[in-house]
Amino acid sequence: MTGRVQVWVGGTVAAVAVVGLAVHLMLVGLDAADKWASVLGLFVALAGLGVAMAGLRQNRQEGGSQSVENSTLGGAATQVARTGGNVRINHHAPASLPATGPPTGAVPPVGMPPVPDGGQSVRNSQTSGPVDQVQSTDGNVEIEGP
Repeated sequence: MTGRVQVWVGGTVAAVAVVGLAVHLMLVGLDAADKWASVLGLFVALAGLGVAMAGLRQNRQEGGSQSVENSTLGGAATQVARTGGNVRINHHAPASLPATGPPTGAVPPVGMPPVPDGGQSVRNSQTSGPVDQVQSTDGNVEIEGP
């Protein structure tokens, strides 16, 4: 099922549930409706807590890794991840362009370990500029100059 269909189906089910609940609460009377609303409110709060926890967990896992592999770069390689502060990278001098064609030694060796989740790497690559990697900073990081 596509995302759009899931949204429509979910919205329809939610609307039918709300209408059905409203009809039920009108039929049982004010006192019973108040008791039902208290119990349903508890379950809605618990469901909301579960969704919030799942969102926090998913957000933490979406960090992913950053890698540059088997590449020839005509300048710098800069990777920045999950910063909570300022990062300033400013390379003033223009980098010279490398020779065209595949980099020498660009074939990764057999059994090369994968980049760990959230890790950064530049492997089997040629750059004509600096390689800057910044990860999980909450403070100021400044890298300047060629």
